[in-house]
Amino acid sequence: MLDPSAFTPPYDHHLCRGLSTVGCDLTLYTTRSDYHLWDGERAYDWIEYFYRATNTLYSDRDGLPGRTAVKGIEHVIDMTRFIRKAWSLDPDVIHIQWTPVPVVDQWFLQALARVAPLVFTVHNTTPFHGASTSRIQLLGADTIHETADHLIVHTETSRDELINRGIPATKISVVPHGILEYPSATAADGKADADNQTILFFGTIKPYKNIDTLLEAYAALPAETRDTTDLHIAGYPKMDAKLLQRWARDLGIESSVRWDLRFVPDSEVSALFDTADVIAFPYDDVDQSGALLTALQYETPIVATDIAGFAEVLTDGEHGFLVPPNDAVALADALDNVLADPELLACMRENISDLAESIPSWTEIAAKTQDVYRSVT
Repeated sequence: MLDPSAFTPPYDHHLCRGLSTVGCDLTLYTTRSDYHLWDGERAYDWIEYFYRATNTLYSDRDGLPGRTAVKGIEHVIDMTRFIRKAWSLDPDVIHIQWTPVPVVDQWFLQALARVAPLVFTVHNTTPFHGASTSRIQLLGADTIHETADHLIVHTETSRDELINRGIPATKISVVPHGILEYPSATAADGKADADNQTILFFGTIKPYKNIDTLLEAYAALPAETRDTTDLHIAGYPKMDAKLLQRWARDLGIESSVRWDLRFVPDSEVSALFDTADVIAFPYDDVDQSGALLTALQYETPIVATDIAGFAEVLTDGEHGFLVPPNDAVALADALDNVLADPELLACMRENISDLAESIPSWTEIAAKTQDVYRSVT
């Protein structure tokens, strides 16, 4: 299993643990991340193989100049080493979760394809949702799809999108995304005002997630709702967060918005969701959301945009509300409907609980993934 940049440690862990349960002997090759939090649950091998020099040189100093260049050079070196490693291991299958630089990685994957069949999970049919760290990362994704022996997607919509791009339907399998359970909660800072309700946005902050629309919606809430509700925005910004903060000031809501602009450690995620009364996903693009599959277990109503990645999971009016993208008024109305009606909120909590129980287990997901492996070997 390969996730060089550890883009999705919780997903990697849950899938690898599930695969171990169904009898796969596997090793995850990745980089430093919070995998250690699951040490007691890890029935698979995990190797910190990538970017060890970068991680050492730039430990706690991600913002220093030159890091991207150093990591890029090390990526080429490490992928070259990994090809030699793969030959020595003689695996039955190589499963790639992410390719950090597709235009470069396509050459390495072609070499790996001579070692063993390649399975590639297409988490996003639009690479990086068009919001990558570098424009270079947006190049070459289609070549990766062609190189892989089989592709895994999480939704029927994603499958249809790839078929429309000319990929044979027989080459694509839909394997659902499971609930992401985090380690035991650590103490959280709590709400800005313990008596207030909280709207939570959680996840990496990127343009397609439309935080500006969420701020507008919060400002448009009826005064009686807004006065008793805080907005908590938690996540590492991959865009200029100062523009969003300035927008909050211009909207006159600065004092009610709590900005938690950092990579939220996995150990704090549970406590963070426990403080929320409603969770907002104002995206305009998503195939499937790990944040959504995290949120479900906390039985908290969700207000999201009516796009495939959310609409295939949530039912409007039952688990929360689905609203048009980039529509601050509709988003405000939906948030107010939940927050101002305790009986509706309680009913939606119960519905969310039932929904979470219906999501396939990681053992089921692993069995489907194992079927994919068997189909290419």
